[in-house]
Amino acid sequence: MALAQAGAPGCHATPQETRKQVPWAASAGEIQWSGDQLDCKVDAGSLPWITVSVLPPVSGSTGPRVLRYAVDTNFSPEKREGKIQVGDATVTVEQAGGPAPGMAYTPGSLDFTITPGKDATGKDAPLESAKTLYVGSEAPLVFTATADAKAPWLKVKDDGAKGPQTHRSFIVTATAEGKAPGVYQGTIQIEAPGASNAKEVVPVVMTVAEKK
Repeated sequence: MALAQAGAPGCHATPQETRKQVPWAASAGEIQWSGDQLDCKVDAGSLPWITVSVLPPVSGSTGPRVLRYAVDTNFSPEKREGKIQVGDATVTVEQAGGPAPGMAYTPGSLDFTITPGKDATGKDAPLESAKTLYVGSEAPLVFTATADAKAPWLKVKDDGAKGPQTHRSFIVTATAEGKAPGVYQGTIQIEAPGASNAKEVVPVVMTVAEKK
């Protein structure tokens, strides 16, 4: 919470509203108020996301006046609160948090083809294959990736990064050891608490070809 600087001491002001709730997107509005002195000050202090002005700028009367405020867009998903000092009164501005960041990943699916037998050098061909799954967001998040428990031939290893990150990579390995020729299907579930799409499922297909 950020506090504004104090207004003119001894100036008694009466705003019609002492609390405003505004959306996360940039907006502006007005509040009617009156004061018992001509020089009642209105101040948003050091708040960088609120600007204020008073109409009329110079008044020859202590009658009704208008406080105009403008609020910048809140790009954080957390709500924020600030105070505008109007004479000896305070107007609290509550701004809603912005939309949660989205999680993106690539590739959209993982396909492995493994062919048992001999490679070009006459050695046994590897019975496993690995690919990288990339996950990211505009905001730092904690990403996890978990292999389908019903697909024991599928393994996932993270890149070892700790704490919230804007992107992470995971090594996904498919193993054909003991598998007959055919097509095997599984999934990788990726999660990022705090994202607008906190859970996603990546389909995985492993094709085991006939032995060479």
